[in-house]
Amino acid sequence: MLRQARVPRRFYSFKMPLERVPTCPEPEVDTGCTYCQIPTFPKNKQLDHTKPIANTKSNPWKHLIVMSGDPDYKNWPSRFETSPGTIISEIQAHKRKVLDPFHPVLTSMTTLQEQPTTEGNTVIGIYPDGLRVEVSPDKVEEFLIGYLSTIPDNLDQEDSRLVAKMQEDFRAQFPAQKLDQDLVLICGHLKRDIRCGELAPLIVQEFEKVLKLHGVENTKLGMISHIGGHVYAGNVLIFKRNGDVIWYGRVLPHHVQGIVKLTLLENKLIEELYRG
Repeated sequence: MLRQARVPRRFYSFKMPLERVPTCPEPEVDTGCTYCQIPTFPKNKQLDHTKPIANTKSNPWKHLIVMSGDPDYKNWPSRFETSPGTIISEIQAHKRKVLDPFHPVLTSMTTLQEQPTTEGNTVIGIYPDGLRVEVSPDKVEEFLIGYLSTIPDNLDQEDSRLVAKMQEDFRAQFPAQKLDQDLVLICGHLKRDIRCGELAPLIVQEFEKVLKLHGVENTKLGMISHIGGHVYAGNVLIFKRNGDVIWYGRVLPHHVQGIVKLTLLENKLIEELYRG
């Protein structure tokens, strides 16, 4: 147990300054998916278009993305963290023991299918570090200590040195690689909320066509599990290879061309969609 006193949290800022534009431009073409019919939701599951959207994202210190994920998003359990046998439930169980709660870690399942070099390992992306790590099922705690633990500020110099050495030794068990692709992940957690679950396939379909239309390379597209803010569906998270993460909400298929053009290709933020 490393946690003995609160460690001052380091707030995150973009590695690359991003120009902001107020609104998303109108689509230039109709791909066939651009203006598709939006599902009708029950009265208690309506989309919100009135509240301010800025600063509505969760604020994790680190975000872990399961890149060797589960493509069967329709059958994802409502809560991975309480579903035995999943990598997310394993992480959840261990992080209570070894991580500082003042440095929250969010872990998300995806439909991505990146293959580990060792069978049985899980490929995890660490953001905002911009790292790819493989973790074996029996080494989850060591991974968390090596990459995600903090050094308590009430330790003396010698104890701090020992903890830092332990972290370094554990990190050495999980060689990291720099990420070399961007990710576009749409919340599609159907069993958690119908809004994300039904909007996501429409948004993914439009992204597939628009990415191809613009010849965008080195970008992976998929779905991501619950990230908070169902009322702001569709929720689109863009994970840049340098570790920057952009959260968009209220995204509908007709916004996709603007997101690809401005955010993916020109590194600009669209303020009307930007959750943080």
